[in-house]
Amino acid sequence: MTLNKFIFSSKHSHTLVRHLAFWIVYCSYFYLQSLPPRSFSEFLIGKTYFIALMNLCAFAPVFIAVTYFFVDYLLPNTIMKKRYFLFICGFLFAYTIGTAINYFTAEWFLIITGYFPNTFEHRLEMSNYNTRWGMIIATIALGIKLSKNWYVQQKENLEIVRRKLRTNMASEKARIHPELLLHSLDTICSHIRSGSNKAPSLILDLSEILSYSLYESDSKLVPLEKELTELQKLISLEKQNKKGLVDIDMKILGDPFGKLIVPMILIKTFEESIAMLQINRPVHCQLNSEIIISDSQLSLDIVLTGLQENSSTTQKWSSLIENTRSRLNEFYTEKNYQVKLTSAECGNTTQLMIRLVVDLILIETNVGSRSQLIASDHDLE
Repeated sequence: MTLNKFIFSSKHSHTLVRHLAFWIVYCSYFYLQSLPPRSFSEFLIGKTYFIALMNLCAFAPVFIAVTYFFVDYLLPNTIMKKRYFLFICGFLFAYTIGTAINYFTAEWFLIITGYFPNTFEHRLEMSNYNTRWGMIIATIALGIKLSKNWYVQQKENLEIVRRKLRTNMASEKARIHPELLLHSLDTICSHIRSGSNKAPSLILDLSEILSYSLYESDSKLVPLEKELTELQKLISLEKQNKKGLVDIDMKILGDPFGKLIVPMILIKTFEESIAMLQINRPVHCQLNSEIIISDSQLSLDIVLTGLQENSSTTQKWSSLIENTRSRLNEFYTEKNYQVKLTSAECGNTTQLMIRLVVDLILIETNVGSRSQLIASDHDLE
């Protein structure tokens, strides 16, 4: 049993072990503080330990009952419902009943042990003292239960937020940018009307891109080759746009074989860059991209030249960088990627560096099938 299961599991066996451990610890403490020696020599007398044991047996039932009354009744029916006056009434009720019961168990304790004379004052004093101990441990248990409930609730809320973000991110990954999709469809229609023999291949490219975005977006990792192939199809499709005012050029340096990446990361970056250019309607713009693949890292530079500079354009490109960073945060730790935007006379440059996951088994066996992933020291979350 792990520590997390021991503390938070609602399974009956785990709950039983947790409660037993709590009462063993507390009863041991209660027993030790009940040892009544007045001198060191009394530690060697059996009656000393007998008195402590009888003290535990006499007053344990009340503090155990009060604790479960607090946790199982007062907590859900008063505190959780913000009925604080009712909680105070329950608190006083438990204290009164506990004192009354302990009054009679104190008499039993004094008769058995003879530790004090069996008088009304001693019975009342012992019952009141041990009931206060019961109220203290019940309050501590109540605090533990409240803290646990608060932690579990916060964890559930965080998981709901994460699930929502993952759902939104999956939806975003699976969705081709509408501006880009409309341009692609317009390009295909133009080729069909003109009777171009490129129309079938363009339809096939768009179909494969859409299929990849829909069915591969749920995968944690995909081969880098596959991501780059679909990216090349996207760029090829955009180059066929007769109305396009953006010249696109892409170079890939390095070997992508045997490396894995989160799906749609590169494609979405290119999509948003191209769509942003089309929305800004530049007179003429050049998009030069270079992808450099090393042993365990991919570096992407997207250089935009000929774009009219203004505050609106700068804000939009900054927003693009933030969107890219948010997307990367879902799948990578901060030390596994870098993304930034730099401006110079030659144009705006989007720089993206991602640490790749290397499939060593795939490389050694030279097989295209997915195998067990063996990552570098900087692995994905």
